[in-house]
Amino acid sequence: FDPAGKPLSNFAQVDRGELRNVDAINPLKVLLFYPDFAQLILLNTQLSVQSTINLRSLDIQQPWLACSSLIDGYWVFDIQDAQLKKIGLDLQLQFQSGNLNQLLRRRMLPVALAESQESVFMAEPETGILVFDRFGNYDKTLPVTGIRKFQVIGEEILFLRSDSVFAINRKTMQERPVLMPEHSGAIRDFRFEQQELYLLTTDALSIYSF
Repeated sequence: FDPAGKPLSNFAQVDRGELRNVDAINPLKVLLFYPDFAQLILLNTQLSVQSTINLRSLDIQQPWLACSSLIDGYWVFDIQDAQLKKIGLDLQLQFQSGNLNQLLRRRMLPVALAESQESVFMAEPETGILVFDRFGNYDKTLPVTGIRKFQVIGEEILFLRSDSVFAINRKTMQERPVLMPEHSGAIRDFRFEQQELYLLTTDALSIYSF
């Protein structure tokens, strides 16, 4: 859609199973993740397919989450060996975290993954937000549970829990509620970008300027 809300282009592919994640942090290379076929599909600005990456050919057998890396490549959480893995643009495995199930002594079923400011963040509802360095080494866990979605802005992580948005400071660990504008329906997702709030509810996608 353009800034006025006019449709510009679309992409639809119903034969690849669930579309679990869309990462548009790089608008020139939009990443789609299809876990059923273990594939990453990259689209250009017109939403035409640039390339397809078959993760099983890279020995990632059960990819669970995926996102783009700001430093050339992609992050994938492989549930088979419970490892966070970094794939370079040359489609070679660059870094891996080690088995997180063994490290944290629980089975990891994360729901969201993103890179920001040379760190990687992975949300697991019953554990919190796991923080990794840019080499995939586990650093710490922010103990905020029940998370469904999140966004990193500076030193704060904004996250959706139940039907409310909260923020936690990564250094002080102080948590605060984030006031949302009046809306109808339950919040499904949110994002702040360039003085605008994009709020997705069960009723509509609303855009607010501030």
